[in-house]
Amino acid sequence: MFVSMHYAAKPWTRLERRSVLVRALQSTTPYLLPVRLDSTELPGVRSSVAYLDGQTEGAVGVARAVVAKLGSSHAEGSRRFNGRVPRTPTEAAILIGERPAGWEYILFSYWLAAGLGQRSDAYNDHRLQLALGGEFIPTSELHNYAQIEFARMMSTTEAFERLLLGPAQVAAMGAPGEAGDPDLIQHLASRMLLIYDELLGWSHRIRSATTPLEEGRDTLRALADYATQPVEAVHEFILDFRQRMDQLNETLESGESVSLELPISFDVPTDVSKHYGDSLKRFERAQR
Repeated sequence: MFVSMHYAAKPWTRLERRSVLVRALQSTTPYLLPVRLDSTELPGVRSSVAYLDGQTEGAVGVARAVVAKLGSSHAEGSRRFNGRVPRTPTEAAILIGERPAGWEYILFSYWLAAGLGQRSDAYNDHRLQLALGGEFIPTSELHNYAQIEFARMMSTTEAFERLLLGPAQVAAMGAPGEAGDPDLIQHLASRMLLIYDELLGWSHRIRSATTPLEEGRDTLRALADYATQPVEAVHEFILDFRQRMDQLNETLESGESVSLELPISFDVPTDVSKHYGDSLKRFERAQR
């Protein structure tokens, strides 16, 4: 383990470190060989573990120490990538360490699926159409409010598509023939989940808003339904993507070619659009 201020700060190396420290605790023989490249103290490493000074030893000295370490622990074997999308941080660290073919997309799927699981309560609230006391919208402002919020929701879905299909994907995953960037892969997944949060939050906020007329409240509920298809599309995309990526390594190892397309479609169902239009007309008639 090469220890430096950059190693201590990066999120994917924290995963790697966690995996190494767990293995070191389980091992009956010395397992961890930390090489210090600067004065950084690494959280979680026991004070009894001796560091190798990379600046003093140089490349040759470090290489000799690694060879000696491998020779002393060869009988223990090593943990290897299990061929599927990781389900735990330890498995993710192994994936990052070994980097098999297609690892970038497998790691991307891990971060997306892990984040989706953390949002299960918000997703279930959305499915139950939970609405709590929210913003009060005066009758005279409701029409303009609805137009602004509809445009905001459309902009949110467009942002998701740009991240998924635009240059951000190439920057994170790497151009053909180039390796991806683990930090950018995690960041890309976190930004896409942030947009998912925005869709869930938008639906809850609109559904919780209130206004004096019943026709106006029905219009708000109809407006909130516009988020249903995008939310379900993102949710299903992440689950379907993980299922595909679970098979990716085996497919590549067999020599088959794979098309790594990331399809998702956002649209407005006819019944949702009709319900909103009818509700808005009833609201307008109620004001006369």
